Amino acid sequence: MFTSKVAKSALLNSVLIGLIACSSSTPIGETPRSAIESTTDSVTELLARASDSTGAQAIDLRLEAIETLLDDENLERAQLVADSLDNVSTADSTLQLRLTLVQARVALVTNQAAEAVELLTEIPQSIVRNHPDSQVEYFLLLGASEAAAENYPAATDAYVEAAALADASNQQLVHDQIWQTLQLLDDDALRLYASAAQNYALRGWIELTRVYRGDQFSVRNQLDAIQQWQRTWTQHAAAAILPTPLRELELMWENRPRHIALILPLQQPAGAAIQEGFLSAYYRALSTTRDVPRLSVYDSSNETRIRSLYNEAVGNGADIIIGPLNKSMVNELQQRARLPVPTLALNYADNPGPGPANLFQYGLAPEDEIQQAANLAWSAGYRNVAVMTPDGSDYLRLQDTFARMWDGLGGQVVSRTNFGADTDYADVVKRLMAIDSSESRASRLRDILPRSSIDFTPRRRGDIDFIFLIANPRQGRQIKPTLAFYYAENLPVISMPSINDGQRNQSANQDLDGIVFTDAPWVLDQNSALKTEVEASLRPTQGPLQRLRAMGIDAFMLHGRLQQMAAQDAESLNGTTGTLTMSDNRQIHRRLRFARFENGIARVISADVASTR
Repeated sequence: MFTSKVAKSALLNSVLIGLIACSSSTPIGETPRSAIESTTDSVTELLARASDSTGAQAIDLRLEAIETLLDDENLERAQLVADSLDNVSTADSTLQLRLTLVQARVALVTNQAAEAVELLTEIPQSIVRNHPDSQVEYFLLLGASEAAAENYPAATDAYVEAAALADASNQQLVHDQIWQTLQLLDDDALRLYASAAQNYALRGWIELTRVYRGDQFSVRNQLDAIQQWQRTWTQHAAAAILPTPLRELELMWENRPRHIALILPLQQPAGAAIQEGFLSAYYRALSTTRDVPRLSVYDSSNETRIRSLYNEAVGNGADIIIGPLNKSMVNELQQRARLPVPTLALNYADNPGPGPANLFQYGLAPEDEIQQAANLAWSAGYRNVAVMTPDGSDYLRLQDTFARMWDGLGGQVVSRTNFGADTDYADVVKRLMAIDSSESRASRLRDILPRSSIDFTPRRRGDIDFIFLIANPRQGRQIKPTLAFYYAENLPVISMPSINDGQRNQSANQDLDGIVFTDAPWVLDQNSALKTEVEASLRPTQGPLQRLRAMGIDAFMLHGRLQQMAAQDAESLNGTTGTLTMSDNRQIHRRLRFARFENGIARVISADVASTR
């Protein structure tokens, strides 16, 4: 399970807006809000009146002041006033519930989600049930708090409760919250959640999510599946009020691209592999529906600039461009003031800025893979790392990238080493583990003391929690046994997709056993119907070209989804290169799967299992 900070922030903000709209709780007594225009003056007046009051009226006035501050996003002062509330244990249940809601709101907007959940779950449910005017606010706030704590099943449960209680004017808001939260569950988590679903409403929501995810390559097929769901789940609330992103699918379909221009260096292996994947997805879509765009392919192999090919494609009627692959060409597009049609570049520009409004960027950036490896290690409790990478400027850059990310998390790189094509891996491992220093000390002692008085066993350094390894399978098959030989057989090794060539070479890969790594679903999934279909018609390939084919498949899927993702109507898409998300600068990034070599086979494991020490 995963969510970006952006997704959490959007979720929280929309819920808090909903709290204001949905809440119909009324303060105790007849104390009207001051008509003073300034919020600061209004709050000051409320607090002054509270100081002159006692009992329930004083609490009521302070609660009103906190609510005013929260509505005005004055979080610091709201926290101070909330902290000043005391002696409320004797207040009636109405005030106690209102106080809990206010304190939970303060905790939530000050990034204390766990505290907000604790406050809301500790209040007796009998009090919540006896205050119907506050129930929608309670369950919405509980849902937002659980979501911020990344407990998405519990968040969904709370939102479903809110949906059952909300009036008609607020149903759309609550349905949108349920939908957004369910999208934050990966397929494995969704299956686990479904197995425990007990009621009709929740089972219907889960099934709608499954239907939506069933065919993300075809908007038309999705629309048909959603309509079939509505005919089956006629009594479900969402059948009448679909979540906004699903209602907008119809509009997206009506405005879909009619003519794709694919610009790739077809004479290069990378370009050819991407084209193979793209065409596989294109013809598969064509076999199920005739409503696919016209396709024009342009070879950029002999081009140094993109301008002429791009203008030719637009002049020929293309209303979306897929490509280019060359980074310098992507830089060229990013520097333009405007682009006439949506353009999905298949690489990232050097400048992290978004560029012109129609430019989207998608690639197989190793930075995504490194960040996931670092996050995994940190979640496992590791803090000190030894880094092993091949020689070469590109690998040194990746090594530095990992070190920077690891330092940003708070970890420490305690050892680094590189190896060449003809390296003696024993020497590399001995340097990495400081065994060569141990042997040097023994040698110096032998020069001083009689040899017969020395019984020497080399020791590796003890301050390493794990090894971050960048290597190909051939290198890894030599490095892992060498680590075991030099007393590091129990030291965890975390690697990148390059360690896996995607071939079922069980005998040779047993030397990789224990290595945890990330990789694309396309490479790891041996039972994919689409993969079986594609591989039956194309030549066998190793891991790197497999990933590029998957990139072509995902590029086809993305061509009709770019505006949907940019509008955050789709938090993520389940692609063959990973779970795809779009950042604020319109860059599409991948969340890969975790796997571990076991008995020579790369087996998919959950993030929770991967991060277990």
